[in-house]
Amino acid sequence: MPSSSDRTVLAAGMGLLVAACGFLPGAAWPGRDAPNVLFITVDTLRADHLGAYGSGRGTSPELDALAARSVVFEEATASAPWTLPTLASVITGEHASTHGCRDFGSVLDDSFTTLPERLLAAGYDTACVVSHLFVTSRHGLQQGVVHTDDSYAHPEVDPAQSVTSQVISDQGIRFLEQKRVSPDRAPWFLWLHYFDPHEDYVSHPGLSEAFVTPGEAKPGQALADLYDGEIRYTDLHIGRVLAALEQDGFARDTIVVVVADHGEEFLEHGALGHGHTLHRELVHVPFLIRAPGFEPRRVREVVRQVDLMPTVLELVGLDVPPDIAGASLVPAMRGQALEERAALAELDNGLFDLDSLRRGRFKLVRTLPAGTSVLYDLESDPDETRDVADLHPDVVRALTDELERTKQGAVERAGRFGTARTLTLTPGLEEDLQNLGYAGAERPHDEVAPR
Repeated sequence: MPSSSDRTVLAAGMGLLVAACGFLPGAAWPGRDAPNVLFITVDTLRADHLGAYGSGRGTSPELDALAARSVVFEEATASAPWTLPTLASVITGEHASTHGCRDFGSVLDDSFTTLPERLLAAGYDTACVVSHLFVTSRHGLQQGVVHTDDSYAHPEVDPAQSVTSQVISDQGIRFLEQKRVSPDRAPWFLWLHYFDPHEDYVSHPGLSEAFVTPGEAKPGQALADLYDGEIRYTDLHIGRVLAALEQDGFARDTIVVVVADHGEEFLEHGALGHGHTLHRELVHVPFLIRAPGFEPRRVREVVRQVDLMPTVLELVGLDVPPDIAGASLVPAMRGQALEERAALAELDNGLFDLDSLRRGRFKLVRTLPAGTSVLYDLESDPDETRDVADLHPDVVRALTDELERTKQGAVERAGRFGTARTLTLTPGLEEDLQNLGYAGAERPHDEVAPR
């Protein structure tokens, strides 16, 4: 398992260099025909603000066009309502209670084998260009990535209000161009993380004006308008990478994955931002996969972020570990009925301690240590405005029991791995986090308690 000293850290001006494929002795070589993987994660991206998920505002023409050629998972649930635990779950296939990335200082332990590590061991060339402090090497999420560029993850790098989508795409396109001319024919994995939909929201001339709501808007709408402009800006630059994928001849042989880490709240439940509740606007995320040989379709069953890693492994022809929390979604991508699985989301950051479990139409949210619960019927109340626990006590009991079993299983699984380290939050790191809109332990912007 490569340590941080084995990885190539790239300076901002140098871009990504294409070097040795990172083949490990004894690993199964995937062969020249193994598909590449373009892995796109978008920070703070609500599903319902994309056209492919029902928005009519025109925020995402590039992603919508990709979705039309992809398998779209309509009901994907995030593992948590903020970045570090969700992306740790995405790359390990484990719940937050297992990997232990719970607070700002958490570092994913080396005992976990990440998606990039599994691909690297199979002969893939692995690279990333990221734009968030939590996705940098100091939090352990770059395990298995040979070529890393996280120089855009620091607020002071780009004085123009940390606008980074263009440079993330520039570097991604450069990687594709270099791979196109490289004699190294190893399959590649490229992770691009986009940050711009995250608060603070800024206006992008020529794009953001289209999303201004005229007249008297509802509370939070002005921020939501700016947010939609940020989505459109990010979408524009993701489109550039997708176009380069076509132009460089990779599209036919490349799996494209797009997933968000979490969503954003605009006063729907009394607060702004994220990291403080487990409501739908924070944990319902876009998730789509375009893969060679798979027809476009929409999957309506509930899926989870922990399912992403085993799905990619099966798509590239590698064995799926039998003992992880996630399960491959490839059968659903083929049109087969998906076994119903409950989706767990967790929040335990020192300020809030919440769990939720969704099974089918019902979602239970439990607040600890009090142990109080609310129940939502997403079929009749998709915005989670009415607690129907009194109407369905049997459902509350069943979901509570299942939630406790699922949590206990995740905690027991943690014993197989090392414990997540905790970084000392130096004044400089705390300032960086504050500059990115974080204060305390992912504190909500106006200190409104979860509802």
